[in-house]
Amino acid sequence: MLPQKQRLTGKEVIFLTRKKQYLSQGLFWFFFIKQYPNIPYNQFSCHITIKLSKKSVFRHMIKRAMIQYIEQHNLTKYPINDTFYKFFVVISKDRIPEIEKKIANLEKKDTIKYIQNEFEKARKWLTDRLYEKK
Repeated sequence: MLPQKQRLTGKEVIFLTRKKQYLSQGLFWFFFIKQYPNIPYNQFSCHITIKLSKKSVFRHMIKRAMIQYIEQHNLTKYPINDTFYKFFVVISKDRIPEIEKKIANLEKKDTIKYIQNEFEKARKWLTDRLYEKK
């Protein structure tokens, strides 16, 4: 789990979703804004919709897989294009049927690996887009 200072608060999540500045790639939507100048790290929060699964154990497994990827690759410590950001990551509701079919017959380890691979692809794409914007 990310330290509290590297997670977004509820107010920040509401602000990000209302601002509607987002990029979508693959299975994920990334809501984002630039970080305050005095905060030298990125902040992340993730949300897995109940439409994916009514079982909270399954949703938490997916959320933990994403957070584990963030921690392993130190995404909170390094700026993107010399700028830190606040990110709110959501699974795209349009892709839920596709995800359900893909992970229906997978074991837990394979499901985690699949989510992390998809997250990695989406993160690399997002990083490229944020470099272009500057």
